[in-house]
Parts: sequence; structure tokens; C-alpha cells
Amino acid sequence: MNIFQRFIKSLYSPKDIAKYRFLGIGKTILYVFLLMFLSTLPGLFHFSKMTITALNEGKQIFMEELPPFQIENGTLTSDIKEPFTLEKSDFHIILDPTGKITTQDIEKEGNAVALLKNEFVVIADRNTQNFPYSALEGMKLQNKDIDKFLSSIHGVLWIVLPIVFIIMYLFTSAMGFIKISIFAGIGILFARTFDRNLQYRNSWRIAAHCITLPTVFFVLMDALKTAVPGGLLINWIICLIFLYLTIREIPKPNRKA
Repeated sequence: MNIFQRFIKSLYSPKDIAKYRFLGIGKTILYVFLLMFLSTLPGLFHFSKMTITALNEGKQIFMEELPPFQIENGTLTSDIKEPFTLEKSDFHIILDPTGKITTQDIEKEGNAVALLKNEFVVIADRNTQNFPYSALEGMKLQNKDIDKFLSSIHGVLWIVLPIVFIIMYLFTSAMGFIKISIFAGIGILFARTFDRNLQYRNSWRIAAHCITLPTVFFVLMDALKTAVPGGLLINWIICLIFLYLTIREIPKPNRKA
């Protein structure tokens, strides 16, 4: 059975997933990387779309719509006394030299580009990228300089976006492997409860396939930009249910009289 057939079966068949406990570890790891690649795509799409939109509108925004500001010695300064917010169709632009707004505050706004007191923050599809001004040591930036910087970024976007995708993909994959390892341990507890003979390495292979359905569901929700209340809890409950049903499909060991 090839990897795509396993993918389809893992969406609905605990009985088939139970058979994958004997699958080679290499094939299982490849399957996990495929799932993590799939789960990264919506975030990359929305991040790329927002980045391109922000760059295209950047010239007008920084030269005409934002108050004058300056970035020097790792700090943003401006004559404004309160944070300034500019609302666009798909995102917010925030200028805050006061230090009142934090990254956590911006995340509540959804998609946003923010120049905070000590860092530049981009948030797209719940993915946050922080760029501290301290990395610009020795440089002095104003509105017109940001405008020139955005023009240069637009020219190397084909390099920047793949790098962002790789970072997102590696982070998502790491979280996926940790999640699978946790569920593999829970699978051992289920196996002992139901008197099934199951070792950790076999439980890991099962858990890797049990996360398929919730992964696909949340990929679709992310693609549609639809927030799911209690998404993390729902994700884990679905995984637990699939893991429970799969362990039940494993035959009980024969007991000699």
C-alpha cells in the first residue's frame, strides 16, 4: 500500500491503521513529513499573500498615511503620543513608539504589521515573525528609508518566502513529532487497559497515522480562514478517539492454557 492509499485509509479506518503498526519506521517518518508539509501550506499561502499585499501598498502607507517616525539605536521614536492604527482590508498597520502595545496585543487583531517601540512584527494567519531593531545596529531609518527598504525586499521576495516556509515547516514538523511521541505513550496505556500486546515503537507508528483526520480538518479550516473555538482541545480529542478505536482493533494475544 503506497503512502497516498495510507493517507486515505487513515482518514476513516482505525482497522487499517492498526495494521500500520508493523510498517517500516522510514515509511512512517516520511508519512509524518508529508502531513506536516500539508499542514504548513495554508499558513505559507496566507503569509505570502499578506506580505505581497503589504509590500505593494507599502510605498503609499509609509510615505503618505503613517506619521513621521525614526528608528535609531534599536528604538522607534515619533512625535505621536498614542499608538496609531491604520486599518486596511486584510490587515492592520500599527505604529507605537510609546511601548504600550505588545506582540500579544497585536495577535488579537489577526493579520497585522506593527512597528513597535523595539521591534517590527508581522502576523499572518496566526504565524508571528519578530524582527528586533537591534539587528539594525548603527543604522538610522525614517519613513523614506523604509520605503526604499520595502522596494528592495520586493526584489528578493522569491528568496525570502522559501526561507520563511522552511522555518515554518521545520517548526511544524518538530511539534508534530512531539505530539506523536506523546500519543504513542498514551497508546501504550490504552493497550495495557485493553490487554493488547503493543510496544512503544509500534504505538508510535499508529499514532503517526491517527493524527491524519484532525490535521486535514484544520488544514481546511486554515485554508478557509475559519477559526475553530477550542481548536487545540478538539484536535487532541479526535486523535485520542482514533487512537482508542485503533488499539481496540489490535487482536488480543493468545493465552496458553
